[in-house]
Amino acid sequence: MLVFRDVTENREVEKGLEKTRKELAIIKRTADEAHEFSESIINTVREPLISLDQDLRVVAASRSFYEVFKVNPQETVGQLIYDLGNKQWDIPKLRELLENILPQKATFDNYEVEHDFADIGRRIMLLNARQIERASGKERIILLAIEDISKRREVEKGLEKTRKELAIIKRTADEAHEFSESIINTVREPLISLDQDLRVVTASRSFYEVFKVNPQETVGKLIYDLGNKQWDIPKLRDLLETILPQKATFDNYEVGHDFADIGRRIMLLNARQIERALGKERIILLAIEDITQRKVAEESLMKLTNAKSKFTSTVSHELRSPLSTIKAATDLVWEGLAGPVNEEQKDLLGTARENIDRLSRLIKNVLAYKKMEAGKTGCDPLENEINEAVLEVHKSAVLFAGNRSEDLVMELGLDLPKIKFDRDKIFQVLMNLMSNAIRYSESGIVIIKTQLENNAIHVSVRDLGEGIKAEHLDEIFEPFSQAGNHQKGGTGLGLAITKEIVLAHHGKIWAESELGKGSTFHFSLPV
Repeated sequence: MLVFRDVTENREVEKGLEKTRKELAIIKRTADEAHEFSESIINTVREPLISLDQDLRVVAASRSFYEVFKVNPQETVGQLIYDLGNKQWDIPKLRELLENILPQKATFDNYEVEHDFADIGRRIMLLNARQIERASGKERIILLAIEDISKRREVEKGLEKTRKELAIIKRTADEAHEFSESIINTVREPLISLDQDLRVVTASRSFYEVFKVNPQETVGKLIYDLGNKQWDIPKLRDLLETILPQKATFDNYEVGHDFADIGRRIMLLNARQIERALGKERIILLAIEDITQRKVAEESLMKLTNAKSKFTSTVSHELRSPLSTIKAATDLVWEGLAGPVNEEQKDLLGTARENIDRLSRLIKNVLAYKKMEAGKTGCDPLENEINEAVLEVHKSAVLFAGNRSEDLVMELGLDLPKIKFDRDKIFQVLMNLMSNAIRYSESGIVIIKTQLENNAIHVSVRDLGEGIKAEHLDEIFEPFSQAGNHQKGGTGLGLAITKEIVLAHHGKIWAESELGKGSTFHFSLPV
C-alpha cells in the first residue's frame, strides 16, 4: 500500500532554514570581521580610545591608551572608569560629560578636560564621545576618543606669547620709529641718515634749512650728488668709505668746504654706522654741527689772548724798571730823613713805600700767573713730607701774625706717607692760605690740619672770620676776585696762583664757608 505524504511545505521550511543558517553564518562572519576590524582600528590609532558599557565600565581600550596613561589591561578592562589608576580618573568634568551631557546628546566633540595625574603629571585632554544604542544585550556602549593636547597647548601658549611679544616689539618699533623721526625733526643740529649705498634715507628739518636744500632734491640721492655735487667732498668720502667701515663710531671729524650757495662752512661731524638684521645691511647716521662762527670766534679770541698776554708781559716788564728806580729813591729819602720831620710827611712816605711794595708784588704775581696759564708752572716735584712743610710755614706765619704762636693751631696727622711735590710751590700755597686766614680771623685763631683721606694728603686751613657768601665761593679762585673780601689788602691773584699750583700737582682745591662763622680752605695732593 502506497502512502503519499505532501512534504512540499517541509522542504520549503528546510530550504528557508538553510538559507537562514547561511545568512546567519554570513552575518556572524561579518560581525566577527567587523569586531576584528573595530579591534584593529582601536589598536591601530595613535589616539587613546576607550569603550564603556552602560554602567561606565571599561569594555576595551586601545594600545595607545595604555601607553599614554601608563596603565595595563588587567587594571583597566571591566573597571569603572572613575576607579582607573587608583581613582585618578574620578574627574568632575569627566563625570559631567558621561552622566549629564551624553544622556541628552549622543555625540559630543572637543570636550576639554584638564587634570593632574599622580603618575604622568598635568594633562590637558580633548574628548570626542559617542553613545551607541544597541538592540540586544546591554542598552548602550560609549566610545571615548582622548587627544592629549598638553604639548599643543604649551606650543599654543608659546605662540600666543610670541605673538604678543611680536605685537609689543612691532608697537615698540613703530613708536621708536616715530620717536626717532620726531628727534630728527626736532633737533637744531642738522642730521641725515644714509643707507649702505650712501643714499639719503631721511634728513632733519634743520639740515634743509642750514644747507638750503629741499626733500625732493635730497631723499634717495647719493650724498655726494646733493646740491649739484657740492657735497662731493674728499674728506667726507674718506670718513664714509674708509674710516667708518673700520670704526663704526667716529666723533668730532672736522670738514671745511666752500659751498656755492652758502659760502665757506666748517663742519664737525659725528657719525654712527648701525648694522641691521633686516633690510639693507647698515644705516649711517651723520650729525653735522656748523662751527664756522665758533671757529671765527676762537681765532679772534686766540688773537686777543695772545695780544693780552703780550700786553701784560710788556706792561709788567715796562713797569718793573721805573718802579725799581722809584723804590730805590724812596728808600734813600726814608733813610736820609733827619732833623724835625713832619709826622704827616713821614706817614705819606711810609704809605708810598707800602704801595710800591704792593705794586711790585702785583707785577710779580701777574707774571707768575701768566706763566701758569701757559702751562709753565716751574714745579719740581720731589718726595717730601707735608707736615715738614706745614711746620716751616708755621714759623713764618707766626711772624706774620705778630708772634702770636698760640693763635696758630696745628693738627698734624700721624704717619703720613711722603708724596711728590715742589716744596717751594706748596710753601707758597700754604703761606697764601695762612696769611689770608690770619688777616681775616676775627678771634685770631687759625687752625691748619693734615690727614690721609681717600689715598690723598688732605690739608685744611680754617679761620673764624666773617665768612663768604655761598654764591661767591666759586669765584674766589678767579684772578682779581673780590668775593668775600679775601683779597682785601692783597694783589687779587694770591688764590688764583694757589689754585694753579695745586692743579699743577694734579690735586684739588675748594672752600667752605658760613657767614659769621668763618671759612675753611681745603686742598688735597694725590699719594
